[in-house]
Amino acid sequence: MLNKQLLLSILIFASLIHFAKAQDRVLSPDKMLKLVPNQIKGFQQRIDPKALQMNIGTLTYALCEKNFNDGKRSVKILLFDFKEASIMYSQATRKWSNQLIIESDSLVERSLKMTNCSGWESFSRQNQASQIFLGICDRFFLTMTGENVKLDELRSILNTFPLQEFPK
Repeated sequence: MLNKQLLLSILIFASLIHFAKAQDRVLSPDKMLKLVPNQIKGFQQRIDPKALQMNIGTLTYALCEKNFNDGKRSVKILLFDFKEASIMYSQATRKWSNQLIIESDSLVERSLKMTNCSGWESFSRQNQASQIFLGICDRFFLTMTGENVKLDELRSILNTFPLQEFPK
């Protein structure tokens, strides 16, 4: 009986150590929020920012969200830290390599390359919806969506991110 209790205690302790190490590896919610701009020119923050750390089985990741609006125009920003969930990062970014580039009068869908970053951008002229999906430093995944926001404006917002400060 004592051996079973000792074994159970060791397993619980090992799980706690693994959990604590995983939490040290992904950025804290507060640090995640600092990587996303607090202001966007011409927009107001719609609701309080959200940030949290999630654990799904042995996978740990962090997420933050900020929302901005200007009348009928809105921007939603989600940033994920997949440091301890590389499979989730791979799933989020893998389809870009096989996507067809489309540039027509009504739709733009194309790859996006920046230093230490690769992604995808799209814009529908019909409903004025823009999106940028960006993998950063093979660790972070950024989604930016704009309603009644043109793609060049969404790219300008992207340029306000301190991408060079993202941990590698």
